[in-house]
Amino acid sequence: MARRIPWRQVVLSVGVVSVTIWRVSFADLRAAFGNLDRGSLYLAFFCILALMVLRSYKWHSLMAAVGNFRFQQSMRTLLGGCALGLITPGRIGELGRCIFVRKHERTQVGILTLLDRTLDFWALVTLVGASLFLLVPEPAAIFGLALWLALVPVVLGLPGLLARLSQMVQRLRHFHEPLAEVATGLPPIRMPRYALMALAAMWLELSSFFFLLRALSPTGFATAVATYPYIALAGDLPLSFGGVGVREGAAVLLLSPYAVPAGAAVDAALLWFVLGIFFPAVLGVAWLFVERLKSLVQRYYNQTHTPDSTWPPVDSPHTHIPVPSDSVAPPCEAG
Repeated sequence: MARRIPWRQVVLSVGVVSVTIWRVSFADLRAAFGNLDRGSLYLAFFCILALMVLRSYKWHSLMAAVGNFRFQQSMRTLLGGCALGLITPGRIGELGRCIFVRKHERTQVGILTLLDRTLDFWALVTLVGASLFLLVPEPAAIFGLALWLALVPVVLGLPGLLARLSQMVQRLRHFHEPLAEVATGLPPIRMPRYALMALAAMWLELSSFFFLLRALSPTGFATAVATYPYIALAGDLPLSFGGVGVREGAAVLLLSPYAVPAGAAVDAALLWFVLGIFFPAVLGVAWLFVERLKSLVQRYYNQTHTPDSTWPPVDSPHTHIPVPSDSVAPPCEAG
């Protein structure tokens, strides 16, 4: 049966984009791009590249810790998930990294994907906690910090939670073995390493958005800290494809109190979408296409260079069996 088109997300995406275009004129967008600071734009692009390298390293480290996965397999799943996230509401497609591995490895990779995205979400919550000191009174910010500290043992204890869960589903071999392998390959002592990498990745993501915003409008780093986590949360809501429209609308609303022009806010959100989401998705499509092309070329090469089985090999012993009527010379007669 054909999959139904998610008309709600389509209508909402079109509606949000239409409202954003109605509120922000193209003249404002062109004016913001006309005053673009290329130095800040280059710094933002550098942060995006560093972010992609760090995320690739973190994901490959997680996969290599629980199985014999090569770097090529890790990149295929990561970039393939980015490609799926571009065409799904709220980038939910990034959870589909498991479809780019063999069937018996999908459950294990799916568990690792959930673990990786949990670490990323925890890093985003960390940034939300830091932004509270700029948005709310200090007692409320301290209370938010206390809640964040309560989440730290939960994040660091995720392997133990997976081990306990694997014991609860011992009869289900399809889930028990992958859960046990992930829990064994990721002991609690290693979790701080992955948590620090998730925090570093979130810091690079925040820095890239700040430099994009700085390239379009002079503003401080505190403005990015106070607004970016909520812009990212709005873009991750499953309301539109890739967060397009929702992210730009949230940027306009949240950055307006900081004297950031609406055109600059929309341009910064669009540039972040192009560099941080669209660019990795294009790399994912290109990676999958190149791998598919290599597979087809290799298959064609094997077919064209396969020897014909109807002809015996040159070194076959049957080719050297003498035939008496042909190979035995007649006796010589005297005279």
